[in-house]
Amino acid sequence: MLDMTKVLNLQGQLFLLLAAGFFFRKKILDERFQAGLTDLIIDLLLPCNIIVSFQVEMNRELLKSSMYILGISFFNQVICILLGALLFRWCREDDQPSLKYATLCSNSGFLGMPIAEGLWGAEGTMLASMFLIPQRVFMWTAGVGYYSRDKRNVFVRLITHPCIVAVIIGLIIMAFQIRFPAFLDRAVHSFSNCNTGMSMFLIGMIASKIRLRDFLDKEILWFCAVRLALIPLITFAFSKLIGADSLSAGMSTILVAMPAGGTTAVLAAKYGRNPEFAVGCVATSTLLSLIAIPIWSMFV
Repeated sequence: MLDMTKVLNLQGQLFLLLAAGFFFRKKILDERFQAGLTDLIIDLLLPCNIIVSFQVEMNRELLKSSMYILGISFFNQVICILLGALLFRWCREDDQPSLKYATLCSNSGFLGMPIAEGLWGAEGTMLASMFLIPQRVFMWTAGVGYYSRDKRNVFVRLITHPCIVAVIIGLIIMAFQIRFPAFLDRAVHSFSNCNTGMSMFLIGMIASKIRLRDFLDKEILWFCAVRLALIPLITFAFSKLIGADSLSAGMSTILVAMPAGGTTAVLAAKYGRNPEFAVGCVATSTLLSLIAIPIWSMFV
């Protein structure tokens, strides 16, 4: 049974971090600080967080037990790319990158992992880590590509992006089970631990420019329906169709029922693609997930 206290605590933590950014942007900090924080997150904190996320203990038994999880996760990413291309064609051009990225990338790393642990214990945490591997690859390859306005030499720019470099390093670390020296490992973890706090603080700064009614934008509400209802429904149906065990099907459904990832707003700010709208997607879907997550947990 899902412990809603844990979900509420996590959601409350996110909104408090966001509120801090909102207050400091209104009273103290300026546009230069916001631009610098955006670069710091993209160029240092997120790459460290990505590298840490690939430090998964791998063995033959784990790979065997997680084959369904990896297959469902890969299927989900492909479906999300297709849904993003088809369902948001009528939306404003400058909003489409964030809609497509937020469809591809949920907040399953921060919110999903503790929920998986609460529902399924240590095994849930281990398998959830495996489920997130395809998402982390897709969100920093295809996902980053959504935001680029200049399509010339796009491959060169993507492959040298700090977050994509971090994905490559992370995959090598995972494949060969490489371990950093203790001092380097602690430094990387220290920067990684700052990622959620600083990302939500930045989102709060951007939110200081948004009117309350903008959170009820029809495009945002349409996205929330896709993110919190349609994608989990497709994932759950596919899991049952391929005969996945109940643990794999249930966990996959819960993890894809998470709200938009905070990196949606970070990337929108970095590339100047209507960050206020991206914040609306993150904040509104996070709030509505308080309804969606308990409902989906009843099916798993």
